[in-house]
Amino acid sequence: MVNGYVQNRKQPRLEVLYEIAKILDVEVADLFEKRNRDHE
Repeated sequence: MVNGYVQNRKQPRLEVLYEIAKILDVEVADLFEKRNRDHE
């Protein structure tokens, strides 16, 4: 399942994102890639 997330084939449920963030001791927002609008 995690492999699907990493390869962007699947998106985790919100509850799963919170669990991943808790395990990694990070904020949920830190799990998202930040995009620079100049490079879209």
